[in-house]
Amino acid sequence: MASFFEMLYEGFPPLNLFYINGFSNDMFSADAYTSIGLMMLFSALIMEGLYYFVLSNYGKMHRRSFWFLWLFIIAVLNFVLAYINSMSSLTKVGTGSDYTFSQYFSFSMVNVLWAVVFSFIFSVIFKFWSVSASRTPF
Repeated sequence: MASFFEMLYEGFPPLNLFYINGFSNDMFSADAYTSIGLMMLFSALIMEGLYYFVLSNYGKMHRRSFWFLWLFIIAVLNFVLAYINSMSSLTKVGTGSDYTFSQYFSFSMVNVLWAVVFSFIFSVIFKFWSVSASRTPF
């Protein structure tokens, strides 16, 4: 499982699109990728499930604009979760103070990217069973 999240968070080796020197190695060593990645997957799954099976059944919440708002909420939640958990994981290992805001921010934005991607995938799956939002987002 750790290698799957390493692949996501470091950007598909050997390309290493999201690799951050030193920071990525310490995150992998602290086993932070797995915990943050699982939180990202489960939060996207649960939040999209809530949207399609609960929220979309009320009023006009099944519209595309509310879906984008909900996606934005998922993105903000995952940014905060990744930022706080990456900082605490590296602090526990003793390397948390070695990194700047921009490195934590960059990692958190990568987490947001994957949260949006997985939310979209879950949307495609859930929309077929939704009563009101079967055409949301497309």
